[in-house]
Amino acid sequence: MRDKDYFNPYMSDARWQIYENAWLPDLQGVRESQFALGNGYIGSRGVLEEIPRKASPGTFFAGVFDRLGSQVPEIVNAPNPIDLRISAEGEKLDVSAMDSLDHRRVLDMRRSMLARRTIYANAGKQRFSYQSLRFVSLPNKHLAIMRVYLTALDAPATFTVISDVDTSIVNQGIVTEGEKKHVNIQEVVKVGDVNYLCVKTFEKATLIAYATLLEVGYRNRSYYEPRRTFELQVKRGETICLTKYISMHTSRHLPPSRIKRINVEHVQRAARKGFEALIREQSKAWAIRWKQADIGIAGDPDTERALRFNLYHLMIMAHEGDDDVGLGAKGLTGEGYRGHSFWDTEIFLLPYYIFNFPRVARNLLLYRFHRLPQSREIAISRGYEGAMFAWESADTGEEVTPEWHKDLDGTIKKISTGQIEHHITADIAFAVFQYFTVTGDEDFMLRYGLEMLIETARFWTSRMIFNQRRGYYEIKGVTGPDEFHENINNNAYTNSMAQWNLAMAARFFRVLRSREPLAVKKLSERIRLRTGEPKEWRRIAGQVHIPRKLGLIEEFDGYFKRRHLPLPEVDDYFIPVMPDMPAKELERTQYVKQADVAMLLYLRPDEFTALEIERNYRYYESRTLHKSSLSPAIYAALGARVNDMIKARRYLMASLMIDLKNVYGNTPIGIHAASLGGTWQAVVMGFGGVQISKGLLDFEPHLPAGWKTLSFCLLWQQAPVWVAIDQKQIKLRWETKKKGGSLAIVVNGSHRRLSPNRAISFSYAQTKRRKKL
Repeated sequence: MRDKDYFNPYMSDARWQIYENAWLPDLQGVRESQFALGNGYIGSRGVLEEIPRKASPGTFFAGVFDRLGSQVPEIVNAPNPIDLRISAEGEKLDVSAMDSLDHRRVLDMRRSMLARRTIYANAGKQRFSYQSLRFVSLPNKHLAIMRVYLTALDAPATFTVISDVDTSIVNQGIVTEGEKKHVNIQEVVKVGDVNYLCVKTFEKATLIAYATLLEVGYRNRSYYEPRRTFELQVKRGETICLTKYISMHTSRHLPPSRIKRINVEHVQRAARKGFEALIREQSKAWAIRWKQADIGIAGDPDTERALRFNLYHLMIMAHEGDDDVGLGAKGLTGEGYRGHSFWDTEIFLLPYYIFNFPRVARNLLLYRFHRLPQSREIAISRGYEGAMFAWESADTGEEVTPEWHKDLDGTIKKISTGQIEHHITADIAFAVFQYFTVTGDEDFMLRYGLEMLIETARFWTSRMIFNQRRGYYEIKGVTGPDEFHENINNNAYTNSMAQWNLAMAARFFRVLRSREPLAVKKLSERIRLRTGEPKEWRRIAGQVHIPRKLGLIEEFDGYFKRRHLPLPEVDDYFIPVMPDMPAKELERTQYVKQADVAMLLYLRPDEFTALEIERNYRYYESRTLHKSSLSPAIYAALGARVNDMIKARRYLMASLMIDLKNVYGNTPIGIHAASLGGTWQAVVMGFGGVQISKGLLDFEPHLPAGWKTLSFCLLWQQAPVWVAIDQKQIKLRWETKKKGGSLAIVVNGSHRRLSPNRAISFSYAQTKRRKKL
């Protein structure tokens, strides 16, 4: 007999789906990352519920770290509540143990739901239908729901069900470490029909609590089943429905004395509301998010769908309700990079949140602000002033870069980035400025942002050395974004960003002091700002050395003297393969790991002429190996800006597919968060041509052939600006409650104005290029 498809009515159409059509064991880890669910508070990997062999379950709570058994603190892989093990006639329904005649899973990105349909056949050729749908609630951050339908297709059967929270989960070993268990069990108890589990992390004693309630639908009745293991007999063609409600809280925001009662009551309320109501709430909440965040690409549905995958993962990794957690390099989808925050957040991810979800962006900057005391301590420990932000940050803001890692060629290498990759301090200051410019959040700038700009400027003042002979300030002994070349002098990216940091801190101090003299005076007194410091920042900024020769920016002193080699052959995504040489030999060449000078050109285009940008882009593009997932998106954006459209499109496809096609081979340890944000920037700020120029929204589109229309929405000064670009014109609509007035913008170098709530179209020429981008 054929079985009914129970979950198809809930699903969006194919434009919103990522799916697998067969069980392929070698892709299990990739699918677990791709199919992850989350809401920014909880992240849940897309494991199969039966936990097949070599599965890597992952349940991550934002901000929960532990160090026991590890070189440095790492995000805790908590007990797995997506644990439903079912046997039919004594054989486990498991794709790695039983024949699967048909298997399909679908991630519905529009509603953030994961659906599955598997037909099993046991040793006696009896078939069983297993269908599941689960989601992590967006409107209720502490809730997850899973529903399963079981059908005996050929004969009567006995199903044995084990519904539990798996406490055997460990964090994987890295380099010199073995597997690590970061929690121990505190309490396991039944409260009525609810099963309650509480565990505690070893180092910080953070409680993680689960309350689960299993509802059984069987023979026209439903009831709650408190037993963790039970049996059900079914007739041929008969179906059982299991609905598991899961409530999860930590003691980061709840006192230990209340966590049990709140968790139990929470799951009981969810069960009373019921599956149908909860799924309606989920769909409504996600519809609101997608209204703001969706990007349409008419004429290229495959690119549009791949882009939605990137946008989906950006939305499940952060939420608006916590200003004390950062974003890990893998979001909440895996253990990669131990959940640590890097410069990825401010340079690659924050622009997306600033323009789409500014409250999330504000909280991410407040995460950095709250760690100013630790950043000051780091600076003092290194002999500097001000605040020096950690290269890798976990929960406390202390430097947590591990000492060892596996290099690109598999050798074990000592890590120096935590000691000398200092540009992150300027990157954070840059994000503060960008947030304020786009949102106009003066309260943030006055209460938090100005202090961050001041303390980072103080750091750079103490970090720079004046070269008496040459008459300029320089920064020695650093590593820039190109980590093939370590401990070099005057990295152009680092020097230029530090220069910007100094100048911008002086400017904002002057402006805010004139607007809010009393508040700035109190801040100056509290942080003991000396009278002449802002003038000193401005003076130093005017004398910072940026290496240049014959119209080219030299990545660092002596770079041009390194050995120039042609790029190796490229892979299917036009990413050069690794050269046939030891990793340590790369530093003697001009090979570049990732966008470095290109990153500078992209972030600070007003500092260079169009000719300088194009010349440097082409020079470094021919030397960059893109051995970081951060790189292709930046070259896509920059390539679009200089009208190198063929390569720009290739780099965009590489960035889009990094996790969809496991381009770098490490998607199983988590989604590449920075690449997600970089991809958004490539589309919006590269092909869409959006920039911030002298405080104004600036548009200079560069649409690829085949894209009929590119449409998106940006929040500017808290009001939506709707954008639709085709091959001949750009249509803009400023949606505001203001009566009268206009919004000043720039379109292809010409100053324009938008009237409130009125769509206005502007013609543009794809080939036109300004003297300054």
